[in-house]
Amino acid sequence: MNLLKDDFISTTTGKVSLKTILTSDQDYQLQYYFDEIQLAMLQLLSSLTTAVLNPTIAELKSYMKQGVSEKQFDEALIKINEEWFDADCFMQSKPPVGVKWPEAPITKMLSGIECGTSPNAIGLFSDIEKAKVICPDCVHGLNYNLHMNIKGECFGPTGATGIRGGGAISTLIAGESLKQTLLNNTISHDHFIEYAQLNTNANNEPMWISAQTGSIYRAQNIGLIRGLFALAYHIDFSIDNSPCRCDVCGSESHQSVYAFNREKYTGHYGSTKNGRDSGAGWWPHPYTPRTIKEDGVYAVCARDQSWQSWQELSSYIVGKETDKAMVEPAYIITQFQEMKNPRQTNLLVGGNIADQGSITGRVYDLYCMPSSLNMSLRKITQVIDAGLAQQECLSRAFNKMFGVGYDKKFVGGIKGEAMSRFSANAQQIIQLALLDVNRSEATVLRKSAVIELQQEAKRIFNGVQRKYQHDLPLFKALVKGEIALYKK
Repeated sequence: MNLLKDDFISTTTGKVSLKTILTSDQDYQLQYYFDEIQLAMLQLLSSLTTAVLNPTIAELKSYMKQGVSEKQFDEALIKINEEWFDADCFMQSKPPVGVKWPEAPITKMLSGIECGTSPNAIGLFSDIEKAKVICPDCVHGLNYNLHMNIKGECFGPTGATGIRGGGAISTLIAGESLKQTLLNNTISHDHFIEYAQLNTNANNEPMWISAQTGSIYRAQNIGLIRGLFALAYHIDFSIDNSPCRCDVCGSESHQSVYAFNREKYTGHYGSTKNGRDSGAGWWPHPYTPRTIKEDGVYAVCARDQSWQSWQELSSYIVGKETDKAMVEPAYIITQFQEMKNPRQTNLLVGGNIADQGSITGRVYDLYCMPSSLNMSLRKITQVIDAGLAQQECLSRAFNKMFGVGYDKKFVGGIKGEAMSRFSANAQQIIQLALLDVNRSEATVLRKSAVIELQQEAKRIFNGVQRKYQHDLPLFKALVKGEIALYKK
């Protein structure tokens, strides 16, 4: 099986090929049971599209406007080494002779339960043994997810950190159809090389063809294709010739995969401390926003369990500068803006909380974007700024509870729980507000968002007031703090 031309992608209408999706007018829908695997497959398929089409920015504009014909796909396939993408070698390599080669159940690779016995890792299944087998086709989505999205420490002392770092956020441009989404997230090689400042002789062969060597993996020497499918592990999968129903896509298969072997690579990317200290440089992954600090470049990550993606949405599309760092949007966002594509799009933000390999640390959010990001960025940032301002007002209102004689941990717990509820509920308010970004004037859009966000903040604050109305010191403090909710 070859990932570029054979049927391995699970959809609601059965298994199809990348070629079929890109050259057909049918709107296929991916079928995977986990949000993280859906996200991983969108990135994997977009990366495969980049590999096979290898477009310039001009060619990519044409594909996005007119589509890809079967003839164009076949002609592009002739120009590349398609054997790199054969299923028996793709993103897989064996470690040097004599190195240990531990085996683990495939369950450890299933998103949300990769921590095994962690209390945060339950919730997807009442019995972990019910998720124990996958079909050979789903190997590639899980394998890509491990190397690109899952924090390596989920695998304990043998964990490794990949080219993007641990728990990196992904931002993708979601289109009207799966085909359009893949083309939206295809990378133009000419612009990327200029943006990434790669060496002219950067190695573009996949790492399973020519392995990384040395203790430091320098970013400027890693070409686009090599980086899109970069490895952190030597890995292999045990395929059993027995039928199964896949626990990831639900399809029936004549073969089963229950286990895999892995061993971490010995070198370091610029996403690790050792790599940064040695000047490796962070490889600018096209789907990852990056934070630039004095001591190096970092992938933008989700911060903690109470964090919501709307809080950073402005930095994902226009960037943000503070006294300590500069946040830059992912390359795929700036590429899309430069092309001035008139199609209606959405922004998909996904990933895992950096230190939580679990379902409770999952991020998978979709935001409506204007037809022209360049023309309407002010509308988006105004809505986000309104949410952040109201969040700050609510925080100040609760701060009056401190200093009235209660333990700081107790009071901090009350505030933290309420602030988490506001952040979570504001997520939906802002997502709904952005649905009107094309239809409403900026002032109207912002005013509507402000009203709803303020009502939500008051609702949460009043709920805490009622709960502690018989606790006189706390209640008095909350009454004093209430005025902060009404400040503009």
